[in-house]
Amino acid sequence: MATEFVQSSLLLASSHPVWVIVVAVLLLFVVKSFLKKLLKRKITNFPRKFPEDREKQRTKEAFYDVAVVGAGPAGSTLGYYLAKAGRNCLLLEKKKFPRDKYCGDAVCKTAIEILMDMGIYEKLIKENKARIADAGGLCSPGGLSYIGRSKEVLGEIPAALACKRWWLDEAIAMAAKRAGADLQENSGVRDAVFDAKAGLWTVYLEDSDRSYKARILVCADGAPSKLATKLGIVKRPPDGSCSRAYVESGTHKFKADGCIFYHRDMLPGYSALFRHPNNELNYCVYLIPGNPKVTNDDLPYWHDFLMKQDPNISKSLGPGAKLERMKAASLRLGGEPVSHGDHVLVVGDAAGMIDPMTGEGIHHAMEAGKMAAKFIQEAMHHGNYDKDVMKLYHDAWMDKFGSDFKWSFAICQLLYRFPILLDAATAAIARKGDKFLAAWADIMTGRVPKIHLLRPEFVIVITFELVSLIIKRSLGIEKKREKKLE
Repeated sequence: MATEFVQSSLLLASSHPVWVIVVAVLLLFVVKSFLKKLLKRKITNFPRKFPEDREKQRTKEAFYDVAVVGAGPAGSTLGYYLAKAGRNCLLLEKKKFPRDKYCGDAVCKTAIEILMDMGIYEKLIKENKARIADAGGLCSPGGLSYIGRSKEVLGEIPAALACKRWWLDEAIAMAAKRAGADLQENSGVRDAVFDAKAGLWTVYLEDSDRSYKARILVCADGAPSKLATKLGIVKRPPDGSCSRAYVESGTHKFKADGCIFYHRDMLPGYSALFRHPNNELNYCVYLIPGNPKVTNDDLPYWHDFLMKQDPNISKSLGPGAKLERMKAASLRLGGEPVSHGDHVLVVGDAAGMIDPMTGEGIHHAMEAGKMAAKFIQEAMHHGNYDKDVMKLYHDAWMDKFGSDFKWSFAICQLLYRFPILLDAATAAIARKGDKFLAAWADIMTGRVPKIHLLRPEFVIVITFELVSLIIKRSLGIEKKREKKLE
């Protein structure tokens, strides 16, 4: 098959000089992929060091198989699947559930599938703690907008839902506890020390003389990643930030379930409104690196400016909107170059598993937590947790979604320099309708790689709209194309 592909590629290249470069790039990609798979190492390539770990009957009085620091979406998802597999997992959470976490509260399709698998999706909906987003869209820097519906296109699994972290994180943590994970709340971690001879971590708690031992340590302690930083695995500070303010039900004019707003001077950052149950809104602003004129210190300014001065956001909120005081959180974007060490993994926001283009990280955190549970199961079955072995997990999540972050960074730079691209994309969505919007959403949420934007179905229509906009603006005849939800 590979030989036939090469032969046909060479024949195509010889037919016209223009194809030489295209074919060369394709061949390079194929060869690189082939060599990567050929040279990929497996856990079984490494020697066994702890063969006794294959057994699952160890009591926690001896030591835990895994100690997870942080019971957010990443840590609790990992704890759930490890416990389901029969592993002895300790889950340490600094605060007591339910507890707050500042973000946009949007839970995307990949995470929804995991919630369904855990059996907590329906419960969140039934208890009115989460709202399925049906009517949603975007507003471009030039004022073009589109609001579409997704239920008819996507069917059983929605594109997104809104759920306060107050409820979401508790639901996942309690699912892990029911599955058998040893959840310890009010248990902030002060330090962790590795005994290389015994192959064990000792985890020390804050303001306590309690400590726990575990074969593997997982740092899932959020974007600041204090523990992973202290251990020298994470070496840089968070690089983005986000704000959040809930808008009281009955005081706003917003009619959709969710909308992304792009302001020319804040690109590649954005703001958003998401509707919660009982008609409450989450108003949030995300500052994304890439604009030299905008820094994280500017977050309060943009949060206040947009809700008062941006014509689309101020109209959506209305003059009588009652907002809570702004809350803020840091973002670690784009993936850390190292998320592993001897007997240790870093997962979720702590490892920078947040898309640099959108600031979204819940679905990546949960997917990574599930992947980590499967990897740890395989590692414990073999009995080796050396740094080179644990790197296999780092490579796995990078292959799954982390490598896509480089495309996100590149697109961010394009959007900052050429805001008209977002105008053209919005015009294309308005022209093509809800199916096109759903495909766009899959790319924006990382469910589908960003490179899919280079496919003909996107390139042709967006390029057409781009040329059309350039001509119309040069002639001064542009009309704003909108679809509003009445």
